[in-house]
Amino acid sequence: MAERNRNTASMNQPKLRLGLLLDSFQIPAWAYESIQRTIRDGHGEFALVVLNHGVGNSIRKQGRARVYALFQRVDEKLFGRQPNPFALKDAQSLLAGIPIVEAQMDDEHSLRSSDVDSIRTFQLDVLVKFGFNGLQLDAAKYGTWETCLGDDRIERAGPPGFWESTEHWPETTSALIASGGKFSPRRVLFRSHFVTYPLSPARHCSYFVWAAVPFLARQVKALREMGEGKFVSETQRFDAGSPPKVKGYDAPSDLAAIRAIGRIGLRLVGEALRRVFTNDQWFLMFSLEADVTDGLAKFIKMQPPRGTFWADPHTLRVGSNYYIFIEEFSEAKNKGHLSVIAMDAHGNWKPPVPILEKDYHLSYPFVFEWDGKFFLVPESRANRTIDLYECVEFPHRWRFKQSLMKNVAAVDTTLVRHANKWWMFTALAEVEAAAPNVELFLFYADDLLGDWTPHQRNPIISDVKRARPAGSFFLRDGRLFRPSQDCSHAYGYGFDLNEVETLSETDYREKRVTSIRPDWDRNILGAHTYAHCGDLTVIDALRRISKIG
Repeated sequence: MAERNRNTASMNQPKLRLGLLLDSFQIPAWAYESIQRTIRDGHGEFALVVLNHGVGNSIRKQGRARVYALFQRVDEKLFGRQPNPFALKDAQSLLAGIPIVEAQMDDEHSLRSSDVDSIRTFQLDVLVKFGFNGLQLDAAKYGTWETCLGDDRIERAGPPGFWESTEHWPETTSALIASGGKFSPRRVLFRSHFVTYPLSPARHCSYFVWAAVPFLARQVKALREMGEGKFVSETQRFDAGSPPKVKGYDAPSDLAAIRAIGRIGLRLVGEALRRVFTNDQWFLMFSLEADVTDGLAKFIKMQPPRGTFWADPHTLRVGSNYYIFIEEFSEAKNKGHLSVIAMDAHGNWKPPVPILEKDYHLSYPFVFEWDGKFFLVPESRANRTIDLYECVEFPHRWRFKQSLMKNVAAVDTTLVRHANKWWMFTALAEVEAAAPNVELFLFYADDLLGDWTPHQRNPIISDVKRARPAGSFFLRDGRLFRPSQDCSHAYGYGFDLNEVETLSETDYREKRVTSIRPDWDRNILGAHTYAHCGDLTVIDALRRISKIG
């Protein structure tokens, strides 16, 4: 009902009048998709295109070092993924019929005053900047909005993703920034944090640039639905925090490019040798005496055989026995299926027994009991679904009940019953080419099998350090907790336990209370799932093993 009321209210508000600042109609694919998504969402209408008369119909290119230019071409050829976010697309048909003003830079940062006057006659709410590099323009009610592909607080220039990848930063930041108008002099409207791919800037851009596509449409929608006052209040959180204390970064010189090539080359050689001689293997650790907050010294290892790994533990207690549901991955099949490990109250356990296998990859067996029945929601991103299974013979036989969602790139879906509603937390990639580790989306329903309503603050978290679910919710001393993954240094690097402070149809807030990182054992590389039931606590951990011997 709240979602319908909000949609009705927004429909009563006029669409935002938007203007575009372009160097030409030939624009990068990611910018094209951002504009197209904004048009499709219907909360704003483009009323003006401002073309850079000084550039004409060619794309203005920043001066680049020759060594870097060569490196970029080779990198894109060898490691770039399709679709390429920087491939040029013609936006003329997308923007057909929209008035055009040809403007010219008066100096490095401003337009001719006559051009500014012409733009102001269109009474725009927002100017969206995909060109006019360096321009500072205050000619719209809510200023000029620009998507910054990189950390705007420390990078002065340079290709997107280059410094983050070559220097192996643990994360990469992007932001939607407004300047001028109601947001004078400057305000961050949205900020997101992505994992950095350290072996190729081109591959890295394929992940994080596509993930920035929805920023514009989201905030146009939010401004229209919330109104100015609430929008200003809600976006205040993105301006919080101090910038990292690192040097300013410029476009790479020949020398910097040569050094970067050396670093990348050494990493590629090291990764190739690692894959030849070692395997990464997930295994389980459990304790019936301690929780992770007490340290991991009392945890017992459960080692899978070679060629297999066990991960994503979820637990149920039935009678005096425990049942640990896991992803069991087979290197021979190159995909995972779901299995269950039976354990008695003394910690004696039996080898895993398969319970669900498909011709596509399955993982993260989220299991729960409701109304006297057991249910299972596995990760089935490879099938582009979020599916619900019901147990017909515990714990080994499960039958498909229904798809809760279809045509979604979702991972690690986790449900919780709270305040007489069902809440679905899932890590989603709104753009297919983006990685799903970064953003957490929330949906709610009155009935488990009913229609799921998207939360008005989606994504409720946009940060690779804490978005992706890491296990079932649990209660402790009457407080609700959500486990979350930290995938910043690498996938499955660590996990946190977060206390849920607010969970409602209009808000979600949590605070971190416990962090587990792979620092208790030099042979451990990661830990990314937490399960607690009765006296039993189970986590998974990542180790590197030799292929020899």
